[in-house]
Amino acid sequence: MHNALITIVLAIAVVLIHFALVDFRFRYRDGMIWYWRLNPAPPLMWVGRVLIIAAVIAALSVGAFGATTTLLIVLGSLVVLHIISLILLEVLEPR
Repeated sequence: MHNALITIVLAIAVVLIHFALVDFRFRYRDGMIWYWRLNPAPPLMWVGRVLIIAAVIAALSVGAFGATTTLLIVLGSLVVLHIISLILLEVLEPR
């Protein structure tokens, strides 16, 4: 596969994972709009925002650097940390 196609697929996958989790877990709070527009946001929400932006940047960098094992491990780790931050946000933050 070409690097461009891998880049597009990885970026779409990261965005869809984020959309599915945020929209599902926070649907009763206005879903995606609430997650991105809440200001001031709890620190854990900022961690989640930074992690998903870093994951999208890592997915887009596959086009420039190739789909190396290290880059894919970093991308997977960022997505897993983002998911953990969303779960912790739901559990630890008051409603």
